[in-house]
Amino acid sequence: MIKFLIQRPIAVLMAFTACFIIGLVTYNTLPISLLPDIAIPEITIQVSAANTSARELENTIVKPLRGQLIQVSTLKDIHSESRDGAGMIHLSFDFGTNTDLAFIEVNEKIDAAMNYLPKDTERPKVIKASATDIPVFYLNLTLKNDSAYSTVGQQSFLNLCEFAESVIKRRIEQLEEVAMVDVTGLVERQVQIVPDEDKLAMMGLSIEDIESALAANNVEPGSMTVRDGYYEYNIKFSTLLRTAEDVENIYLRKGDRIVQLRDFCKVTIVPVKEKGVSVSNGKRAVTLAVIKQADENMDKMKQSLVRTMEHFRRVYPEIDFSISRNQTELLDYTISNLQQNLTLGFLFICLVAVLFLGDVKSPLVIGLSMVVSIVISFVFFYLCNMSLNIISLAGLILALGMMIDSSIIVTENISQYRERGYSLRRACITGTSEVVTPMLSSSLTTIAVFAPLIFMSGIAGAIFYDQAFSVTVGLMVSYFTGIMLLPVLYLLVYRTGIHARKWKWLSFKFNNPIKDHTLDRFYDAGVDWVFRHKTFSVLFCVVSIPLCVFFFFFIDKQRMPDIEENELIARIEWNENIHVDENRRRVDELFRDLKEQVLEHTASVGRQDFLLNRERELSSSEAELYFRTETSEIIAPLQQEIYHKLKERYPLSVISFSPPETVFEKLFVTGEPDIIAEFYTRNKAKVPEAETIRSVELELARRTGIAPTGIAFENQLNLSINKEKLLLYRVAYNELYRVLKTAFRENSVTMLHSYQQYLPINVAGSEKTVNEILQETLIQTEPDNRGNREYIPLRELVTVTPAEDLKSITAGRNGEYVPFDFYGVQDGNKLIKEVKQTAENMKDWDTGFSGSFFSNSEMLDELVIILFISLLLMYFILAAQFESFLQPLLVLAEIPIDLAFALLLLLLCGHTLNLMSAIGLIVTCGIVINDSILKLDAINELRKAGVPLLEAIHEAGRRRLRPIIMTSLTTIFAMVPLLFSSDMGSELQKPLSIAMIGTMSIGTAVSLFIIPLLYWFIYRGKSGNHKPNEKHVEL
Repeated sequence: MIKFLIQRPIAVLMAFTACFIIGLVTYNTLPISLLPDIAIPEITIQVSAANTSARELENTIVKPLRGQLIQVSTLKDIHSESRDGAGMIHLSFDFGTNTDLAFIEVNEKIDAAMNYLPKDTERPKVIKASATDIPVFYLNLTLKNDSAYSTVGQQSFLNLCEFAESVIKRRIEQLEEVAMVDVTGLVERQVQIVPDEDKLAMMGLSIEDIESALAANNVEPGSMTVRDGYYEYNIKFSTLLRTAEDVENIYLRKGDRIVQLRDFCKVTIVPVKEKGVSVSNGKRAVTLAVIKQADENMDKMKQSLVRTMEHFRRVYPEIDFSISRNQTELLDYTISNLQQNLTLGFLFICLVAVLFLGDVKSPLVIGLSMVVSIVISFVFFYLCNMSLNIISLAGLILALGMMIDSSIIVTENISQYRERGYSLRRACITGTSEVVTPMLSSSLTTIAVFAPLIFMSGIAGAIFYDQAFSVTVGLMVSYFTGIMLLPVLYLLVYRTGIHARKWKWLSFKFNNPIKDHTLDRFYDAGVDWVFRHKTFSVLFCVVSIPLCVFFFFFIDKQRMPDIEENELIARIEWNENIHVDENRRRVDELFRDLKEQVLEHTASVGRQDFLLNRERELSSSEAELYFRTETSEIIAPLQQEIYHKLKERYPLSVISFSPPETVFEKLFVTGEPDIIAEFYTRNKAKVPEAETIRSVELELARRTGIAPTGIAFENQLNLSINKEKLLLYRVAYNELYRVLKTAFRENSVTMLHSYQQYLPINVAGSEKTVNEILQETLIQTEPDNRGNREYIPLRELVTVTPAEDLKSITAGRNGEYVPFDFYGVQDGNKLIKEVKQTAENMKDWDTGFSGSFFSNSEMLDELVIILFISLLLMYFILAAQFESFLQPLLVLAEIPIDLAFALLLLLLCGHTLNLMSAIGLIVTCGIVINDSILKLDAINELRKAGVPLLEAIHEAGRRRLRPIIMTSLTTIFAMVPLLFSSDMGSELQKPLSIAMIGTMSIGTAVSLFIIPLLYWFIYRGKSGNHKPNEKHVEL
């Protein structure tokens, strides 16, 4: 075949040029995203029930729902949280579950459960998680003339809110790349009626009279049709209230007097009592979260948004537009860095080639075929709908070092034949044909290492699909380029005796010391030394196996490498009953102290209005703060400082830190606590008391030496109604409830229907303390037999007791529990033992455990199995190539040695064994073996030709020396740039590159010197002329 190709060089060139052009065209149409598009198997159910306590919500709504949802198929875990007025249930499924079907099933179960729930329950919302739901960035709108850390003029902010919702939000949602814009920080408006108590009393009117007058004046009796001769008219009756003036003009009649509402009430449009605010750099803000369409290119989206923003800044100079938590930057930075690493790796490789081959033409040939291979790979990316993302680009960088191997081996082999005096064409044909099979099997062994990675369960498998894909495509394309295009290029470049002066540098040759003799001498000396110290060398191999096992158990294990972040999120639960204004004051105070150290800070204080808030809702005594700093070094000290400052001022507060929610966090749940101890109470009849839970927390901290994250409680006032007195004084229960609600200022009577918006109308009393309200509010009794009514103060009927309860009630598969979260756990098993012991000593609790500790150990068990499968696959391929059962074992014998040293190197560099470093190890094993394959293949060929054993070992070593050293160096150099860059993609690849460099360096030495020794041990008893490749299989 190769002869045929070399006779038709132009046809070959044209075919490859065509593929190259198609590759360039497809490269520009490939979607660019941060991570592969993966369906996250999570569904969240949001339950809302206004004015319901956490306990009531848990018992009447969340518990029945859990009972139904636990039956959903392929459900892995269920976890619910109920708090006052809102609850959520998290369902997580096995990876690979069809989330659309699960979504339908969850909805069916909820419909079934609706029959058991209280009749006025709202239907819970079901939200399907997806990596694309995470906002690409947050846009904060603040007023320019607003001063930081102070309160803003109410009217101007109300206008900003209206403007943000009606103009900015709609304008951004019109961009085709944007899926939706989620808004928080808006202030709602309402009509407030404040009656004058004295005038009311004077006229003998009560609040109920005002309420009934409002209701009577705000009806829409509909319309009717009237015929008049030929015509037909629509007659509409409308007594709807449209404006605040309409409300003031309502007439009431009391006895024989007719009065208007405005005579004794003040009617105004005011902001609704706030539950939460959004703050950006100290100013009150409206925050828009921008979410992109799933299949849109992030780059395009960024450009169209930048244009829109510039337009807004020009048109509305009085508003500040600032962008925070920007994920597009991350993408740009990472992708450009990975592309830069590709080019750098490429340059290093060319340098190595020039040094070893001693002329400029060969590296030119190798470089050309490399570029062609990479570009043609993009055609396959396009055909298989792959996107360019961190993982697939890293796969290409990985493949780069291996792709060049095939080109080097072919070029090197052709030059060796030319040195032996073959003609150029014959050298091209023989040189290429000789390495077709060993190269194929070495490409296959490398692919064999990657294939099993796809079958890892969970997110890892989904991610590595991309990496495995890019390596497989890269290797196969470069293999075919190596055997088809490369010999043709070599022939053309060397055949045209280059005459023109300007091309003179191409024929430039130099005698470099690295070329043959030094290397050969070094190699012969090495082999002789190994053969003289046989026992030492064999011992070295034997000892490396237990060493490898020891390091494997000794090294720290993690799921993903730690990524250096220059962003931080702090969640604060003040654990006191404070309202939003006080909450904001505390946040501002903290921001003022820290503003020198951070580039930007934003905060969500109290309740937020995001629709897609899949995380826990914040209550009015919680805040979520976001900080961005110059470098990642500042984050740890900043975290310490925030913690100490807050604990000093507000000792009750509970503070937790996490990196911001990026696509990445979502997929690898790195914010999850190491271990969550779940305490189930044995006494189901009684709610565990706050004191008991606090004592458990202290005891756990004392026993384990790690303080669990605190548990938040809330203070409440329990009003208990004295039923006996109700009957005694003839007071109706409903009347009492209504009077209480009005007294405590929660009475929305009706709606104001203005043109496009609906505003609630509230009748409000003035603010007093609880005791004053109970003392001063009078309630009317039912009439007695004579028809007389009396007035009784509320405090006669109600007793008030202070109480304390859990702020949120957590439950899982086995029912309700109290969660204690442990972070920074060194020895998981020891901690679990101590927690169990504590629970046993206290007698009242059963325990369960969950957390990232368990998912990590599962994953590592899988990796070990996968390594084993890879080894088996390699053995099969090698046995098929060498037609021998024993020789593949020789090749595989070097793996434990390489692994032991790579693990040692990881330990020294302070890295852990995580998914990335494990892949580095597994992959390099596949590459390192290639060297030994080449070598054994050469030894077998020489022995077939009748060369004695020892001489064959030396000669094969010399022949394959340059390609082996070159391929190892190129693989190492392709990984070097990753060590020195600090973006997210490189942070991920760092442990991988360290593992690869470690394995490659030692592996090359082993395959050069130790493998020949082992080969000699096996075959020394057999005659030198024995031909291993004859038809009988040798054992």
